[in-house]
Amino acid sequence: MDKKIIMIPIGIIHSPYEQVKDMPIQGKFKPGVKAYIELKEEYSAGLKDLGDFSHAIIIYYFHKSEKIQIEGKPFLENNE
Repeated sequence: MDKKIIMIPIGIIHSPYEQVKDMPIQGKFKPGVKAYIELKEEYSAGLKDLGDFSHAIIIYYFHKSEKIQIEGKPFLENNE
């Protein structure tokens, strides 16, 4: 399996975090923080019926992550 998958950005996620050290491990630990997605104008027609859905799946790239980790343990796996 040596094929490449190329992702072309169609927008950008804006949040108040500029440094990795300030970012929570999960968003639920900072419930009052607001972020938004800015979609490129040429893709705006794709939002027309978005309000009819309960969820949207957002695929994003962790551009500030410097660590590659193949294996990991789920965070708070044994906690509620």
